[in-house]
Formats: sequence, C-alpha cells, structure tokens
Amino acid sequence: MDANSIISSLTGKFPEDIYDADIESDIRIIAKVKPENVVEVCRYLKEDLSFGHLCCEFGADYPDRNEIEVIYVIGSYEHPVVLAMKAILPRDAPEVESVVPVYWNANWYERETYELFGVKYLNHPNLKPLVLPQEMLGEWPLRKDYKGFPNKTAKNLV
Repeated sequence: MDANSIISSLTGKFPEDIYDADIESDIRIIAKVKPENVVEVCRYLKEDLSFGHLCCEFGADYPDRNEIEVIYVIGSYEHPVVLAMKAILPRDAPEVESVVPVYWNANWYERETYELFGVKYLNHPNLKPLVLPQEMLGEWPLRKDYKGFPNKTAKNLV
C-alpha cells in the first residue's frame, strides 16, 4: 500500500472528517481529522489500512490561533508509510475522545498530554497524574504561556 492509495482510501471513507491531507514523501503522510471522529478514523486505519502501531501521541500549543493540536503518529508493520494525524482543539477547552480502545499504548501518551497541555481525553480508562509533581498539577507547563512557579527552581521540584 502506498501513500496515494492510503490518502484516497481515507478521504473516500471519511470525506467530511479528513482534510488537508498531504503526502510529505513516499513514506510520510500528514492529515487533519475532525476531533469528534478521531476514534472512528483510528479504528479504520488499524483494521482496514494495516496501521497497527501508534508510535506516539503528543500535543502542540498555538496560542496565536487559540488552538491545541493533538498529533497521532501511526505506523504499520505491513507497509512503510507513517501517518501524522492532527486533531485541532480549542485552547480554552481542549477535549477529544481517547483512542485507548483502539491503540492500548495511547494510555500513557494521553495521560502525559493531559498533564502537560491540559487536553482532556473523554472516556480515558485512567486519566490520572503520570509525570508531574503534585504542586504542578493543573499548570499545563508545556503551554507557551506557562510562567512557572514564582520562587521555585527546577531543582526544588525534583
């Protein structure tokens, strides 16, 4: 399966949900997906297009656009194409359905993205703190407007 056939299949199956799909190289695709259909698209990718491995999932903050992107990097053991799929969320209330039911390893990626960017994963099986010390919870330290803690140093937080 090549990049062109994957994009054709995705946009054919989800014409209203997949947009700005582009081939970056013979083995790299990037596409945006409407957040409300992330799980459906992931299920299709895994079951029908052989994208069986969620390589990583992370956030990116764009305060100038008032958006947070959740990026899913999904690969295959059967073909060389890697897909970077982006869901764009409003920065003031970033929520998206958890993909843990499709890709079990999304569990920790989603917990980390919740802690660091404030993205709430709906129906996540265990959305509890993972990496931050207690005093930093709810501060979203990877957002670009994060100011840090006054009178604290990184050494004191470790």
